[in-house]
Amino acid sequence: MLHGFGSREVFEAASGAEALELARGSMPNIIITDLMMPDLNGVKFIKMLKAPSAPTCRIPIIVLSGYLTKTAALGMNESGVDELLVKPVSPKALYEHVSRIVLRKNQTNPPTAFVQNQRRHAELHKKKADDLALL
Repeated sequence: MLHGFGSREVFEAASGAEALELARGSMPNIIITDLMMPDLNGVKFIKMLKAPSAPTCRIPIIVLSGYLTKTAALGMNESGVDELLVKPVSPKALYEHVSRIVLRKNQTNPPTAFVQNQRRHAELHKKKADDLALL
């Protein structure tokens, strides 16, 4: 899905420890994580990423999990998570959440490929609306 949204590089990790190392090494634009992971659970992973002294502290995080309770959601918001999604997630919902983060006004350099894809998506949506108006 992320490649379809215009992402050029998508990294995957098999465990929380691997994800932490990968995030620190590649400094991605966004991190999408589950709460249930081997080695290091999502809550600890997020706390380590968002620690004030961590180089990753400003990277936006989306939690995508099948285990979100109201209490967990409140805790996630307090830990610095930017968006929360419950599995299964539709491509449209994921796209909307990623768009909100990538295109925020406070982000000075949004990824070019994503911005171009956003424009194409808006143009296509407008064309469809215009075509329907002609019927």
